[in-house]
Amino acid sequence: MKKKTFTNLLAHCSLLIAFVFFAQTGLAQKAIAGMVYDAKTNEPIPGASIVVKNTTQGTVSDIDGKYQLNVSPKATLVVSFVGYTTQEVFLADQPASVNLFDVAMQQDDQLLKETVVVGYGTQRKSDLTGAISSVKGKDLQGISSGSVDQLLEGKISGVQVTPTSGRPGASAIIRVRGVGTLNDASPLFVVDGLLMNDISFLNNNDIESVETLKDASATAIYGSRGANGVIIITTKKGTKNSGKTTFTLNSYYGQQQLSKKIGLANATEYATLANEVLANLSPPQPPVFKDPVSFGVGTDWQNVIFQKAPIQNVNLSASGATDKMSYYISGDYFYQGGIVVGGDYQRLSLRLNNEYKLTDAVKLGNSLVFSNTSGINAADVIYNAYYADPTVAARDSNNTYGNTGNKSSVANPAAQIDYNKNAQSGYRALGNFYISIDFLKHFTFKTSVGLDLAYNQGKSFTPVFHVSPQQYNDINQLNLDQSKSINTLWENTLSYDNTFGKHRINVLVGYTSQTTNTERYGGSRKSLPGETPDFWYLDPGDPNSQTNFNSADPSSILSYLGRVNYTFNNKYLFTASVRRDGSSKFGVNNRYGNFPSFALGWRVKEEDFLKNVNWIDNLKLRASYGVIGNEKIGTNKGRPLIDNNLNPVFGNPSVINIGATATTLPNPDIKWESTAQTDVGLEMAFFRNRLTAEIDYYQRTTDGILIAVPIPLYVGTATFPTVNAAKVENKGIDLTLGWRDKIGDFGYNIGIIGSTVNNKVLALGQGNTELLFLGNIFTLTRTSIGSSIGEFFGYKTLGVLQNAGDTKNYPIVKGEVPGDLRFQDTNGDGVIDAKDRVNLGSPIPNLIYSFNLGMNYKGFDATVFFSGVSGNKILNYKKMLRFNTPNFESSTLNRWTGEGTSTSEPRVTNGGVDYSMSDRFLSDGSFLSLRNVQLGYTLTGIGKATGISSVRVYVAGTNLVMWSNYTGFTPQVTNSGDANNPLSTGIDGGVYPVAKTYTVGLNVVF
Repeated sequence: MKKKTFTNLLAHCSLLIAFVFFAQTGLAQKAIAGMVYDAKTNEPIPGASIVVKNTTQGTVSDIDGKYQLNVSPKATLVVSFVGYTTQEVFLADQPASVNLFDVAMQQDDQLLKETVVVGYGTQRKSDLTGAISSVKGKDLQGISSGSVDQLLEGKISGVQVTPTSGRPGASAIIRVRGVGTLNDASPLFVVDGLLMNDISFLNNNDIESVETLKDASATAIYGSRGANGVIIITTKKGTKNSGKTTFTLNSYYGQQQLSKKIGLANATEYATLANEVLANLSPPQPPVFKDPVSFGVGTDWQNVIFQKAPIQNVNLSASGATDKMSYYISGDYFYQGGIVVGGDYQRLSLRLNNEYKLTDAVKLGNSLVFSNTSGINAADVIYNAYYADPTVAARDSNNTYGNTGNKSSVANPAAQIDYNKNAQSGYRALGNFYISIDFLKHFTFKTSVGLDLAYNQGKSFTPVFHVSPQQYNDINQLNLDQSKSINTLWENTLSYDNTFGKHRINVLVGYTSQTTNTERYGGSRKSLPGETPDFWYLDPGDPNSQTNFNSADPSSILSYLGRVNYTFNNKYLFTASVRRDGSSKFGVNNRYGNFPSFALGWRVKEEDFLKNVNWIDNLKLRASYGVIGNEKIGTNKGRPLIDNNLNPVFGNPSVINIGATATTLPNPDIKWESTAQTDVGLEMAFFRNRLTAEIDYYQRTTDGILIAVPIPLYVGTATFPTVNAAKVENKGIDLTLGWRDKIGDFGYNIGIIGSTVNNKVLALGQGNTELLFLGNIFTLTRTSIGSSIGEFFGYKTLGVLQNAGDTKNYPIVKGEVPGDLRFQDTNGDGVIDAKDRVNLGSPIPNLIYSFNLGMNYKGFDATVFFSGVSGNKILNYKKMLRFNTPNFESSTLNRWTGEGTSTSEPRVTNGGVDYSMSDRFLSDGSFLSLRNVQLGYTLTGIGKATGISSVRVYVAGTNLVMWSNYTGFTPQVTNSGDANNPLSTGIDGGVYPVAKTYTVGLNVVF
């Protein structure tokens, strides 16, 4: 009884305490109301967020802009809406009797005040007359890649980014507004003022922004190096003048795996097809496999060479500023295992960015970075895994390697991996030091000295081994390859910047000089006394087996530059620039080139007839024209080259005589490739900057493209001389659309990017009508007048010859039988020969696009990003090449075996007309990729107790899904040789696939 009485008393006390608590809480609340409206137009703003600061308590304004809320009398309201500056309302500052709080919101003109990095400075985005796209460093986070250039895929209109391969640490091929040359078409990179062609040392955590300069108005300031576009990368600096250091930890760990396997015949299918190959010979041969079914599935060589591999990144940075200096320090470690067994890559980098304010007028600064890379290059096994005989085991029960060379004529991929000893390492140090001096109020003089030092070493050791009669090595060998480069840049600029009345003007003049020298050297030795790394040096090897090489590649550029930016009344914009470059690469008759540009802009929104149109926030027209250059050619095209390794045999008795001769004729008249580009652009923003749009039409024509032209063989040179002869046009449209909005605590954004490219060769000059690219056996591409660069070239197929009547009724090459391909007689002469080959399609896509969706709710955020291309072709070159009887793609199972069995896949053979270059081996290169998905949660407001400002955890997936009709690993193909050669793009000879990656990440600010 006593226990029950005590329990009842406790219950009543609890109710009393709860009643008192809620009564006090109710007394502490204050009912308020009000309206949120536009301070300029007095129009109500529906959907505005009204939240009590540092809480989740809040509401949203209704369709009339009105709201109601119960809050503490001492609360602070945070009022926000997309396109307006966030405001805070302090209730404690108001009399207790006041319950009505109207909030006048000021439109956020941040888009107009935003500055972007341009060549040799910054400029208001509202004043830009050139086509410049900007990507913030934060938008590159969460995508797992060791190469910054790969992160730009789908981020910039008018820019195509294609990974060179999925090898750890691999870079990407970037094309800005198409391919405008028959030489290297890569853009120029400018990192913190240093001009370079390679950014492999960068890590994405250090990047503040990436600006891509696309038209002549923007790129002409870089003159001879601006024709292929310019990508300016600015790294982070200390900005908060609080005297306190901010530390940031960014880290992720993930796993990579093969996205897609190629469909290949299994052991039973292979044995069946191999028997058919013999049966289809003339005369037929007996089968080599007595019982194909007995082999079952056999060896899946893709499973042998591919694996799941880790990827990780850890970055720790510290930044801060005082009234006298700012600093940013970071250390970064990146590791990527290869999805092909036996390969990996790691990079350690350190960065130090400082700026010192010596006086009110003098600033001294530096940008320093050191990078060390190392790794193992995986054996080139993808090609062999594609061809290897699936009836052969990788290893038998005695761990002996199977002989894959007997029928398929390729090495055992498992043995290749085990005997691969190919290590790479390198160091790179970059520094840019500058001093700027302000004087006479509006003038600034800046001088900077940049230095880029690189050293790389490769060691490849081949041990003694014996796998099969086709795969063995009796004498070990070491190959050593080293290179070093020194790039120095000295720049001096003087600028004048002033605003007076309705005028705003900026004038820049400058003088720069740059020298680059790359030297390669190395050699090889055989018969090393041991096979451990202790002996991997040249001296221990047999001196009689030695080989060596040494080459250098020096060049220099001297430049003068100038630019004027003028704005009148915030409406009318004018830009003019010119650069004069002199390069050691060109002959004495044309050493200097001039590259001018000018542009006009009109901010239509500032006109009186639009000023009061409230739903239009920005409307700007701009147009530009200019001439820019390309000097990415070899350093000795204008010089005679002497080869001293030509040793003739004379006399009786015959003896070897030391000989040398000119192997290349000089051309002192070669000059810059010049690109004339016209651009017309329109920039728009509507509905309080919720909807933004930018569209550009461009036309760029490159003239005087440097190519080698044929000369009579009796001249006696080994190569043809280089002349300015070809002409190429690119034109198209770049489009960027964006929508962002916020409904209470829920915010979202949508972005769409699209670019069209129309590439056409206008002339080849010097009597040339075509340029052919030859593969191992066949001509694969043709570059001809009226077509695009590097179009695939071969026969059109009209199905399969079904019977003996077809071989008589239709034109054939020679000796075709039923089951062989039927080719189209394109010239109508009744004969199938080389004259019937035609262009079969271009590797250059005519549409590049991407779209993304971002969402956030309180601490949660999510992003989804897609990218794709359309209109291009891919050559499945590995399917064309057959020696002996390699494995078959699964499509071969649909082969012709008798009349009516197939109209597309011919009978099974190892050669003949069916393997001529034709559209049989071409595929549609269009694809849509789910490039990246992220889901994260950010926790804030925990600093007082822990010293941590924010913590974000996230999960992400990269390259998750690829929608494509191509049967290879990936439709993102450069080529199997020189990735920068535009004549051989889109040729898949066994590409290393880009991996699908899942990661978990952590970002901490403290």
